[in-house]
Amino acid sequence: MDIRKKESCSLFFLIALAGAIIPITKGVPPADTSTAGEVPAATYKLGQEITKAEAESAIAALEKVLADCKDNNLAFRIRYRIGTIYFKARMNEAAKNQFSQIANESDCPELIRVCSFNMAGQISRMEGKDKKALDAFNQVVKYSEQQITGVKENSIAPVLMKLCYSALFSRAEIYQLQRDYAAGIAEYNCLLRMLGQDKEGRFSQYIPLAKDRVSQLYLRGGDIGKYIEIAQRLSIDYPQYYRAGVIKFETECVKFLRSAAKDSEFADGSFAAPVRLIAYFKGSNDKSPAKPILEKLGELCKEHSNTYAGILLNYHYAWLLDTLGEKDKAIEAFAQVSSVNIKDANSKIQPSAIAETVAEYAKIQRAIMLSEKGDYRRALEAAGSLCAHQEQSHISDLAKSVNESIVTLRREVPADGNK
Repeated sequence: MDIRKKESCSLFFLIALAGAIIPITKGVPPADTSTAGEVPAATYKLGQEITKAEAESAIAALEKVLADCKDNNLAFRIRYRIGTIYFKARMNEAAKNQFSQIANESDCPELIRVCSFNMAGQISRMEGKDKKALDAFNQVVKYSEQQITGVKENSIAPVLMKLCYSALFSRAEIYQLQRDYAAGIAEYNCLLRMLGQDKEGRFSQYIPLAKDRVSQLYLRGGDIGKYIEIAQRLSIDYPQYYRAGVIKFETECVKFLRSAAKDSEFADGSFAAPVRLIAYFKGSNDKSPAKPILEKLGELCKEHSNTYAGILLNYHYAWLLDTLGEKDKAIEAFAQVSSVNIKDANSKIQPSAIAETVAEYAKIQRAIMLSEKGDYRRALEAAGSLCAHQEQSHISDLAKSVNESIVTLRREVPADGNK
């Protein structure tokens, strides 16, 4: 059963926005607090999403304060705040124009300049204007590097570093979508070099993600050997990385497919390798090579139990068991997937939504397999344990269809109804 994937923005989009938050009252002289500080500060009471009318009202108040503002630094902060309000109101063109104008003014404070380029880049990326996004993110990297260089202890350095790393991730992701894998690899390698210079290790959690991403680009580009080299090293050096266990299995799948299958291209990276492996054995009369892979996968399931990796590994394990004709064991494996709790406390990136989706698919597949055995009572229990999904209606629709089919089968095959 294929798991649908959501299209999503960069993992670092929220990091970029968080890094772009500039306190509006910082640097406000005490005498100006009532006029220059209170009105801008009040706009922070607005929610994350605001209406156009709310935005226009807040911006009008800010522009009134701006007209009398004598503090250049504060004036730029207020103008930046106006841009963020446009953005929250989904007035993207006005927001992008505001940020671009601020960033390109010669007397703009550097932190505000970097944050403005970042926001202009993020908006351009959302609009699918890749060239403008790449140019803006390049400016983020350029100005961030200038400010970070030579700074030892500075309160704004971490913000600049976050924005710089976010920009490099974003540029690499754009190049990947454009299938310019060499350019994407160059961005990730630049990022890894910069992360390696962070002696305090404040952003070390980004290193395994960057290595994972760059290994995928090597694989997509056809350099299987380089992918295997990076992936194997990654799973050893960063065992707490949330995908470490899955990477071990994906690497084994890639190795096998390279040696056994005629088609050794991996346009989708290693993520599709387990599915391709199972498809290979479904179409093969000789399933003996699957046994050592199954044993290795079983070991990985135990090693990474109750984690995000464990959820995915057990799901693949159940499918491989089913492919090899071990139906009862497959049903048990699907049951384990659907009941496990994620306790991967050491992972700073927990894609729990993905794990929950996989668990729901496991319930559906288990219900189907139980009904195939004629065990309709347990099949209905499995289907009935599915959660309602407003954002993923395909799961709810599929669960409803499976449930109705089981009820129909149970009614039409009364001899098995007591099971």
